[in-house]
Amino acid sequence: MALFRIIPTDGGQIGVWQLTETSVGLLAHFSPEELENSDFWRYSYEKRKVEWLATRLLLRQMIGTDFEIHYSESGKPILNHSTFKYLSISHSREFVTVYIHVTCEVGIDLESVSRNYNAVEKRYLSEAELKQTGRDPVLQCLYWCAKEAIFKLVPDDGIVFREHIQILPFIPEQENQFSARFTFGNNPVVYSPHFQIFENHCMVWVSY
Repeated sequence: MALFRIIPTDGGQIGVWQLTETSVGLLAHFSPEELENSDFWRYSYEKRKVEWLATRLLLRQMIGTDFEIHYSESGKPILNHSTFKYLSISHSREFVTVYIHVTCEVGIDLESVSRNYNAVEKRYLSEAELKQTGRDPVLQCLYWCAKEAIFKLVPDDGIVFREHIQILPFIPEQENQFSARFTFGNNPVVYSPHFQIFENHCMVWVSY
């Protein structure tokens, strides 16, 4: 089993699981009864099977076995647990991460710095943000993760990343938190995402 780290937050927890096992290896940690009526069996791709199993094993490490995960019509995960009520999930090729919270809606995103952000930069960065990032791959990754995390916090198909979520300038080497202005709808909000950088990955999380 490959628990990578658990990070306590104010009212919540973040868990990170490194994907080092196959689905067959991960299945050994589940009883047939646990999987009998689950949606695990609808997945045919190995990557999705591994993500499904690792997410639940990670949550077991954090809060025990007495929980269920459901999904809203928009695809947002819903956690059924006696204490933790809110859940966000993210995957990369190498990691799975979850963010759980007692009282606040949450969003988390994890991405590899090696991804080609130049190919999509005009889709998610405003003109000001293009200048701020300067095609620096770490900044590009952090900005992407921040916008994805905020979108998971308040999912709406009408949100346009480059227009409705603006990241205010910051220096990653000097800070572990920054500000993001969300202007979709009638009530603009300034969020304060946190981040960590590890193993050539950026992870950004936000609660509200």
